[in-house]
Amino acid sequence: MSPQIDEINITKSLSAEQAAPRDIADTLAEHKALKISRKNPDSWVIGCDQILVFEGEIFGKPASRDALKHSLSRLAGQTHRLITANVIYKDCKPQWRHIAISHMSMRPMSAADIDTYVAAYWQEVKHAAGGYHFERTPDIFSAVRGHWFDIMGLSIGPIIGFLNQIDTNNPYQNPKLAAVLGHPIAQSKSPRMHGHWLQKNGISGDYIAIDIPPAHFNDTLNMLFDVGFSGFNVTIPHKEQALAFADHMSSRAQRIGAANTLVKTDSGDIRAYNTDGYGFITNLSTQSETWQPKAGPALVLGAGGAARAILVALLEAGLPKIYLSNRTRARADDLIAEISDLIEVIDWQDKEDVLPEVFTVVNSTSLGMTGKAALEFDLTNINPHALVTDLIYAPLETQLLKDARARGCEVVGGIGMLLHQAVPGFEAWFGTRPEVDQELEALMLT
Repeated sequence: MSPQIDEINITKSLSAEQAAPRDIADTLAEHKALKISRKNPDSWVIGCDQILVFEGEIFGKPASRDALKHSLSRLAGQTHRLITANVIYKDCKPQWRHIAISHMSMRPMSAADIDTYVAAYWQEVKHAAGGYHFERTPDIFSAVRGHWFDIMGLSIGPIIGFLNQIDTNNPYQNPKLAAVLGHPIAQSKSPRMHGHWLQKNGISGDYIAIDIPPAHFNDTLNMLFDVGFSGFNVTIPHKEQALAFADHMSSRAQRIGAANTLVKTDSGDIRAYNTDGYGFITNLSTQSETWQPKAGPALVLGAGGAARAILVALLEAGLPKIYLSNRTRARADDLIAEISDLIEVIDWQDKEDVLPEVFTVVNSTSLGMTGKAALEFDLTNINPHALVTDLIYAPLETQLLKDARARGCEVVGGIGMLLHQAVPGFEAWFGTRPEVDQELEALMLT
């Protein structure tokens, strides 16, 4: 609920009286809380305000694109203070107040960098003090001393401490934080999935998507852990960097050479896991009533990052042999050299030749995905006892799966892998093992 107070004139008046910036933030938060409390006297009302201070000057919301460029040119390469004030009112009387000060060190930015930033984010940041949203572009900072929720404007930990003093029978829990990191990341469905699990299990927490350019991955990751994150999912192009970043790695992540899950332990160590293979195998075992990995060879199409995880998972499940086919044979040759001599590379044009003998067929390429080229794959001679699976889930049933079903093969879609691979990370960060069910699948497909 917006209280619509006259922030500009209040700030000018207090500044003329030489009030300290923290007192200005506190006064603004109090004005907001009081205005709402007058309309809702029986409710607990939290008033919030933030002030950015650099070299003794208060930086407000940028009035124009040029004003934002000027602010960024002064803040770039420097450390400023972000003052967060929270005041709680009830019955039009103050009950509690808190001030948090975060120290934000911004990276140096050239004029071209600033122009690019303003062009990309002006509409989002024009109502933010200083002209940035830390949650959207944490990579523009080199270091931060503070907590995530303070920087977001709501000091959750202290607020919960106060509320728990009032009501000791039903204590609130401090929220935990996790995120998915990638570049780009706007397309990710992970926040929807984890948000569903948080709500369904009544867990206090948040899961968001954060875009991090590769050049700033390590520094930004360190910073996000420092401000309170429990861990991360990691996607393209950061999986190899995530593995190298960790203090410890699982044997599967080490063998695959990439990590998609990072967990901060109670001792502060960072552990890396790769759950793609777990998600793949769990999807097959839960969706198929007949699949036996040891029944015979498999054919895997593609030699990208997903293929690497699937090859390792299939070998660990006991497959006696795997045929690997990729449009660029050299990439497939490099991949098997790193994994196992139980994998044999066959030329792309010869991939149909092994269909009579394989019991598992996997498409890990993007061919057949909505908006991508079709997968040209003749299943005339496929073993009718083979299971065919496609990692693509848009469309839900690809042409490959339709063709395989028409040949009498059992088929498994790709959405389940996406859902199951997320389970171990959620459990590690939030302490509850979530359930993959039809409700979640339907949500993810909307």
